[in-house]
Amino acid sequence: MKIHILGAILVVVGLSIIIYGLYIRYDTLHTQRKIIQQFENIAQKIDEADKSANNTRVDVIASEVNNTTDGANDSTAESTAEGEANNDVDSINIEQHTDDILLEIDGINVIGIMEIPKIDLKVAVAEGTDKKTLKKAVGHFEGTAMPGEAGNFAVAGHRSYTYNEFFNRLDEVEVGDEIKVKTTKGEFVYEVTDIFVVEPHEVWVLDPTPEPTITLVTCTPIRVATHRLIVKGKLKSQSSV
Repeated sequence: MKIHILGAILVVVGLSIIIYGLYIRYDTLHTQRKIIQQFENIAQKIDEADKSANNTRVDVIASEVNNTTDGANDSTAESTAEGEANNDVDSINIEQHTDDILLEIDGINVIGIMEIPKIDLKVAVAEGTDKKTLKKAVGHFEGTAMPGEAGNFAVAGHRSYTYNEFFNRLDEVEVGDEIKVKTTKGEFVYEVTDIFVVEPHEVWVLDPTPEPTITLVTCTPIRVATHRLIVKGKLKSQSSV
């Protein structure tokens, strides 16, 4: 009898762990979709504003933020990805960071959107590498260059982590592949030039560079995380908003 009870308890615990994992994955994907949609909506408004001599970038962003906040109270909003982005955002604020505009969406300061076509990745890039930020996005190492700037634009992300696995397939990236980063300033395309593994203390990979470069950092081997996988690239092209 006791064996049957113990077995039932273990089954319940196992199912609870699986359900919790599925919920976390759903919540992460939902949050990412919301952040990306909101950022792209505002980036589009900026693009439209830059084509008009009567508006400024920040004015248009502020207007879009106000419209989004008002829309959050509209009970008739459609339940689409765009509607969720407009209605579910906890807070959206504007912060000027050098020449870039950071948008505070869902509690993190979003710099832009990163795409790596080779591994079908599209993810928000946020300022900072703290736990809160890396739960919802990949994080920009503070003090390193911003996208497109001369210097080393360095970004960290998790692999097979409880809350996200944005860089789970980063080891599939090869030299010559493209990494695209879209910000409120434009789109920057980097070409991968180097891929290697270092130990956690080898922070020289974050050192500044004279030309615009990108460095992606994640743990390796997957689920062991004793070392760091490094993917580096150089700016290949850029286009302004």
